[in-house]
Amino acid sequence: MNRELFKNIIIWLLIAILAVIFGRIAYSVINGMKKQKDIYFSISDVALAKQKVPHMLSVQGILEGDPQVKVYPQVPGKFAKNNVVEGQMVNKGDVISYIDRDIIGATFELAPVKSPIRGIVTTLYYIDRGGSVNPEMPVAEVANEDNIKVVFNLGQDDLLKVHKGQTAQISYVNDPVISVAGNVSSVPPVVNEDIMAGTVVVTGVNKAKTLKIGMSVNVDILTEIKESYLVPEKAVLLGEDGAYVYIDRGGKAAQVKVTTGYRLNDLIEIEGPLSDGDKVVTDGNFRLFDGASVDESPAPKAAAAAK
Repeated sequence: MNRELFKNIIIWLLIAILAVIFGRIAYSVINGMKKQKDIYFSISDVALAKQKVPHMLSVQGILEGDPQVKVYPQVPGKFAKNNVVEGQMVNKGDVISYIDRDIIGATFELAPVKSPIRGIVTTLYYIDRGGSVNPEMPVAEVANEDNIKVVFNLGQDDLLKVHKGQTAQISYVNDPVISVAGNVSSVPPVVNEDIMAGTVVVTGVNKAKTLKIGMSVNVDILTEIKESYLVPEKAVLLGEDGAYVYIDRGGKAAQVKVTTGYRLNDLIEIEGPLSDGDKVVTDGNFRLFDGASVDESPAPKAAAAAK
């Protein structure tokens, strides 16, 4: 056998061996992809159904009486004495304090400072006799406990959602059960350009003295009731193009872009190309991809019962 023939035989043998190797690699890759497609991801889902979702705007503030006023003397002089104590209920016209007019060479009776409203004395600004007083300095503050108000500022975006007459709930910050119903009684017609906000007043009736003047309170204003879809927050994933969810469509995962809205406890409002009955994946979604095979796992209670 000549050298040239031997060389050709070796080359063809090498080509054959390489062809077998690449064939096996291609077979493994194709078989692996096939197996990958046959993998089923265990998931849990919820069926969509539109429901009425109350949109609430929540703020915090300090509870005041309605009205709540500072009491000023009509004459200058020196503080003589208080006629009441803090926490005492007074009627309109009751004397709160007395002022010594302190004019040299003249003798006057003590000048009374009277309450302009009926209410509870929340603050007495003078205790010690002899303090200088004038008509621009309050001696006390009186608040009506039967009617209450919360005054707060809202930014321009939130102001667009609030309108006079909307219902509200006023509750103690440390215990929401302690609350009274209220409503929006005042909304500014313009935005303060210095702070880009406006002052809103929410009022309520407090005949049972459920809340106490000076409390820190939450105010929840019902701005609208909207029919929409609510899903657990864990169902919504974030990607480079925004928020999305996976829908179980006949055992296949379909990625659907959504926009998120109002949050209610651990639920979130979503909008997008969705329909009643669509099954939104809530558990196991972080492993999915578009077109993945999915298998709905049994509910926890059912699984526990099976054990």
